[in-house]
Amino acid sequence: MCGIGGIVGNLSTLNPSPSIKGMMDSIWHRGPDDAGYFTEGPVMLGHRRLSILDLSLAGHQPMHSHDNSLTLVYNGEIYNYLELRSELEKLGCQFRSGTDTEVILEAYRIWGTECVTRFNGMWAFALYDKKNKSIFLSRDRFGIKPFYYLHRHDLFAFCSEIKGILSQFQEERIVNYSFLYYFLPSGALDDGPETFYKNIYSLLPAHNGLYDINTGKIKFWRYWDLDVGLFQERWQTKNPEEMMWELMNSAVSLCLRSDVPVGSCLSGGVDSSTIVGIMRKLSSAPIYTYSGLYADKDCDERVYVDAVNNHVGAVPGHVFPDPKDELVEVLNKIGWHQDGPTAGPGLITQYYVMQRAAKDVKVLLDGQGGDELLAGYLPYFGMRIQDLLQNSSLTDKIRAASLVMSVMRHWGKQWLPPLVNPTLKGRAERLLAKISFARKNGAQLAEVEPSFFHPNFVKQCEDNLIIRLRPRRMDKILGNTLYWHLAEQSIPALLHYEDRNSMAFSIEARVPILDYRIVEFALSLDDRYKINGSWTKWVLRKSAARVLPPAVAWHRSKLGYPTPFARWLREEPNKTHFRDLLFSDKLFAREIVTKESLDFYWNRHQSGKADYSWLLYRYASMELWFQNTIDDWKPAPITSINSRNGVTRQLEAV
Repeated sequence: MCGIGGIVGNLSTLNPSPSIKGMMDSIWHRGPDDAGYFTEGPVMLGHRRLSILDLSLAGHQPMHSHDNSLTLVYNGEIYNYLELRSELEKLGCQFRSGTDTEVILEAYRIWGTECVTRFNGMWAFALYDKKNKSIFLSRDRFGIKPFYYLHRHDLFAFCSEIKGILSQFQEERIVNYSFLYYFLPSGALDDGPETFYKNIYSLLPAHNGLYDINTGKIKFWRYWDLDVGLFQERWQTKNPEEMMWELMNSAVSLCLRSDVPVGSCLSGGVDSSTIVGIMRKLSSAPIYTYSGLYADKDCDERVYVDAVNNHVGAVPGHVFPDPKDELVEVLNKIGWHQDGPTAGPGLITQYYVMQRAAKDVKVLLDGQGGDELLAGYLPYFGMRIQDLLQNSSLTDKIRAASLVMSVMRHWGKQWLPPLVNPTLKGRAERLLAKISFARKNGAQLAEVEPSFFHPNFVKQCEDNLIIRLRPRRMDKILGNTLYWHLAEQSIPALLHYEDRNSMAFSIEARVPILDYRIVEFALSLDDRYKINGSWTKWVLRKSAARVLPPAVAWHRSKLGYPTPFARWLREEPNKTHFRDLLFSDKLFAREIVTKESLDFYWNRHQSGKADYSWLLYRYASMELWFQNTIDDWKPAPITSINSRNGVTRQLEAV
């Protein structure tokens, strides 16, 4: 896990002249162990290293091929690098290091741009091919690792984080108001190439790119896509429960490959708990777990966290976040590392968990992806019922009726689709909107509230709306929804947040459930193995039952990363701090939200009549971004002191 950057072009024409070292200094936190730079003609490449595999100087980047015709800067981990290395050695390749970086170089030399289809892992890299005068770009299938770029007539620049590009090209601090208009009500992030900056884009997941140095042109193409028939042929060859068990064991085993200590996030949910259980099965080393815990009843999963830790004999790292009077400052630091506004307060819990884990480990496993792949959220019940009712089969209609009764018994009738209970149509639509957040064009959140946006902001953006076309990719409602949540509506933002929060503390986060084999298996899996009776994620729970106590494998609560932000916002001194921030003249002068609407949200929340903490969080996050990045360039990096193996280091971004 590292940070990469590059600047290509006739730099003598630029004033001031950009610095590749300056770019990499701005993302120092991504790789505090080593730094490297390469310059040749119009090409400058930079790297910050977080040493995970082969800790020797042999892993230094930029890394060159044997004949110096190829130069690579790379961020990520190719988990199957040992298997690929063995295959490449049989083809005559020789290796000088024990790194996966060198495997990428040799794989490209042998297989060309098709090499990425053989990789199992997470990556974002740029490979300079001197013979072809080109730079080959690639990002992993699901966008676990970031890659941002600026493409102008006079240059091409890229970096792991947007701040790296802005550090050298501050004239590009131009707000993409259309994306802000899209983000604020939806919370969508990284679901397309656009960013909060008008001219800076994200390389899409599962995409390659090729930049022609001579012409200055760039082309992109997709190398992985949904193919249910192919996925079924690959993975539906055994009992699904056995296949899930084998794939989970394989994915966790690959993610344990490391030359530094590995730990795991543990929320108490089925996903992270299963990973911890399998870690214990596969490894005799101490299992370090990290959990954010609260006394608030609606945030409390400690009973499950403790049950897992006791069952596997883990070394727990409990965190009890209590920002007291520093909540705005924490949000400010999070925003700096996230490179823009963020959607919800779950990031705060994650921030404190990463801060604690950094004292012990450099690698963390996490359970991202299980809910989106295997239908872990309650609104998915309604979609499953709709799919069953739309079939002509009597068996499916009986299954639908049984599922209706089961859902009502365990979860309540509010989770039933409108066609089952028409009187609940409006409520069901609002509940489903909690996942998709598809409100646009100033849609109202309640009958009596004022307009969501300032009318001038609506007018400014209405001719350049960002609209995501989501064609039907799968036959069933549930399957199609799960695919889009994986591809656009949920996972991209969650991965964005986890990468920045972990790398802020120089931690590599790995997500074994998003192993591409598990993803393909899940996308081809019959829905009855996802929702079975009143149980979500059925096939994963069957695996969990082999390594966890029944009370954990089969508990129904679903909290994720709970954070009592709604309470914090009502308590002093944070209440005053946020009021000062949100009701500042600066915010209202931006004409994004009116004072009347903010008064409404704030007063309703403070009175306890409604919970608008998510919206107030977004406005606060947005305003801090404006003040510290757009209005002025005021870095606000993490400055915590971390100690690993007795070595104290200061984390800061220049």
